[in-house]
Amino acid sequence: MAPRRRPSPAARLRDERLPQTLAHAVAHAPHYRRTLGRAWKQVRGTEDLPRLPFLTKDEAITHQRALLTVGRAAFVGVVSSGTHAREGRLLRVPRTGAEADALEALEAQTYGAAPPLDGWVLEVRNVHHGLIEGARAERLVAPWTYTSQALRLLEELLSRPQGDGRRVKAMVLGAGAVTAFTAWLSSRDVDPARFGLSVIGTNSFRLSPRWKTRVTAAFDALVLDNYSLSEVPTPALECTACGFNHWLLPPVAFEVVDPLDRAPLSRGVGVLVVTTLFPFVQAMPLIRYWTGDLVELGPFCDEARDVGFRFRGRLGQSLVARGHGVLVAAQDVMDVVESSPLTARHPHPMETLGLVPGGECGAGKVELSLTRGRGGLSPRVRVELRFDPRLFPEEAEAFGQALASRLLASAPALRRLERRREGELEVALCAPGTLKEAWVKF
Repeated sequence: MAPRRRPSPAARLRDERLPQTLAHAVAHAPHYRRTLGRAWKQVRGTEDLPRLPFLTKDEAITHQRALLTVGRAAFVGVVSSGTHAREGRLLRVPRTGAEADALEALEAQTYGAAPPLDGWVLEVRNVHHGLIEGARAERLVAPWTYTSQALRLLEELLSRPQGDGRRVKAMVLGAGAVTAFTAWLSSRDVDPARFGLSVIGTNSFRLSPRWKTRVTAAFDALVLDNYSLSEVPTPALECTACGFNHWLLPPVAFEVVDPLDRAPLSRGVGVLVVTTLFPFVQAMPLIRYWTGDLVELGPFCDEARDVGFRFRGRLGQSLVARGHGVLVAAQDVMDVVESSPLTARHPHPMETLGLVPGGECGAGKVELSLTRGRGGLSPRVRVELRFDPRLFPEEAEAFGQALASRLLASAPALRRLERRREGELEVALCAPGTLKEAWVKF
């Protein structure tokens, strides 16, 4: 008989807090009172959540006042990125002091009295998402904007000790910010290792393998490629034991569901669905929030005592077919494209401003499509190169084969499709200037 696995404190809290979370939401938020009916009373744990409807981002934006449990209190909180919202419409998620107090009490109960850090934690926040009031002890909060001032501020904060004599030892910032900051320092022959950082944690989208290797080498620091949502206060930390991401505190209930039939998954790749928990989120509960992010479920991790997940790209930018599953995950394409010097790039805002060299940080120029013909399904990946593939056919062919091999290795559904002769992956390489629209944000 296999030994019984002891769940983590966060995993236990997920099921303990769900009934209270749902009762609070139905009692105080008109939207949930209308949509959850009496079904919420049958939810005893995460496995019962499929009894309830999903909440998409567009629905949350449309009904955000009805999602509030605190009336029309003054807004202090974060603004979502609006990646998959309608143009010009944002989701404003308030944060309250009561939520912060609940988290502080939970951390004290879980970890006890934390020893003083040997340095500061620098948290760099995109001003578009809002700067949270009342930064926690031993944490500096700096704004991120696409300006030279933002770059110089980071360099200044890292270059010298703070007022108490301690230096910044850890930094948390967006993946797009850390790539631009690294390229900017390199262009000025500044060695980032002299800052003495021990660890760098990312948020927003995932770093490509090329950039993770480069940032690690430049700063001589541990780089943890984390997962976060601006709407949810909890990040998911990259685990050095299993390589997947695990939620930190405050706990959230999460599910992974099939992207088309929306059935719960216990393995494989699906859409991440999260539920925030009371009392750590009170003002705007998010119940079965459809993130639109494809993630891969990991194995049970003995170190974290929980199952982890890994970001695989946006659902709307990936190729998914009913009856087959996820054929091409967007992040798999970008990992290869951004790691090759042969591929063309959309200009990064910092490149447009002339602050970092061109072609350093921009997202690769790609286009994904899925068609059905007589030969079956045809998942197609178009990639723009820095040169006309007809001029250097051998180099272009080698890159195309490497990309196809990576996509086939990463997607069992794609391998089954080709093995059963129900379709075939097509990789098309384009000359410079062919692809115009950027499909990822910075």
